[in-house]
Amino acid sequence: MPMLLPVMLLATGLVPVSADVCPPPQTEIRVSGAISAPSIDDSRSLDQLKAMNLKGTLPEGMKSADTVGITAATISVDSEIRTRNAGPANGPTCVWPSVVSVKLSSAPNIYVDSSHGKCRQDVATRHELRHVEIDKDIIERYLPIFRARLKAMTDAIGAVQIASPDDLPKARGRIEEKINAMLSVTYDMLASDRGQAQADFDSPAEYRRVSAACSGVSVDASTVPAARPPSIGGRRSYTRLQ
Repeated sequence: MPMLLPVMLLATGLVPVSADVCPPPQTEIRVSGAISAPSIDDSRSLDQLKAMNLKGTLPEGMKSADTVGITAATISVDSEIRTRNAGPANGPTCVWPSVVSVKLSSAPNIYVDSSHGKCRQDVATRHELRHVEIDKDIIERYLPIFRARLKAMTDAIGAVQIASPDDLPKARGRIEEKINAMLSVTYDMLASDRGQAQADFDSPAEYRRVSAACSGVSVDASTVPAARPPSIGGRRSYTRLQ
């Protein structure tokens, strides 16, 4: 298994070279996370909340429930890849990833119906805030995973020797391609874990708990306070600065 990365790099022409040909590469890895305080909007009617086309559905057996709270949120993964090169104006040149920055972030928006009393509004808001907390936990859990995978990939790439400076754009492109492919796979893992965590929270038991929190609300009525899980989308912005 330890040979998989070198073999993969060899197949794409990204072959690390010895220190006597290229200087020892040094890659600075920066991984950070941020989740903004959620904005809470209670100005939308129940019909407007129902019309919001967000991903996620109510748990099985609760299809008659009203949507009185929605969290609209994505976890974004933005990255920047910088490279350096060293060598003579003509002749063999070495290029390597010098700085790789990744930021995981989210700016959630919570929408709740305020037309059915303060108790119901407060219960829906607390439910939605838990969705935000789950996203925060996912971000914190994945920061060291992204960091470790970036370290392994950049170590495997090392410094790449090319025949002349004219080949630099192609070599940089290959380096970025390999790093971005790893980021994409890791992001997909994050999205899958996030979706499962949010779905686990939005269980029938949670909806029954929420429905019983305010007097006069029946779990079998169409006025059951319920909330959709956050949307599972996100953007992956991969850029390069030379």
